[in-house]
Amino acid sequence: MSESRNVVIVTGIPGVGKTTVINTAVELVKEKHGEEVKVLNFGTEMFEVATKNGQVKDRDEMRKLPTAIQRENQRLAGEAIAEKGKTARVIVDTHTLIQTNNGFLIGLPEWVIRAISPKTIVLVEADPEKIALRRVDDATRARDAQMVDDIEVHQQMCRAAAVAGGTLTGATVRIIKNKQGMVEEASAQLAETLME
Repeated sequence: MSESRNVVIVTGIPGVGKTTVINTAVELVKEKHGEEVKVLNFGTEMFEVATKNGQVKDRDEMRKLPTAIQRENQRLAGEAIAEKGKTARVIVDTHTLIQTNNGFLIGLPEWVIRAISPKTIVLVEADPEKIALRRVDDATRARDAQMVDDIEVHQQMCRAAAVAGGTLTGATVRIIKNKQGMVEEASAQLAETLME
């Protein structure tokens, strides 16, 4: 196995509970295997690039940038993550697709997914009705409202994008259901994927 294949990309649409699943899985790996897992947030990497270039002041402004600027920020963030992932077991926390004013922007375009070269792309999914409720209850973010049907389409499109990423890199694609009140079960599946 090459060094770059210790990277697992974990994706999920806003409100699916992805970050909670990731954090719990990292703790499980530490408890059961005594290993540290480095979590790199793709959005944070992009935000650091955009902030450094004076393009945004907060993360929620990112999706409103012109598409060409977002693509360049993706490229730069992908290169930074690839470099950081060379020497550690890594989770890349990201979104497969980003909803913009001009449709969905691929969160992991060819030049990013090839640079990262993950061993697995994990899709964290949940019931669309539950995601809609979680979004309404999240006062910490300025999230766009979406209808349940739109959330379902978004998750289906994320599956297609993940399969495309797997096709380009040879990565496996895994769907983990984050059922209401069962985050430990989803996290155990992610921990298993990390240690595979």
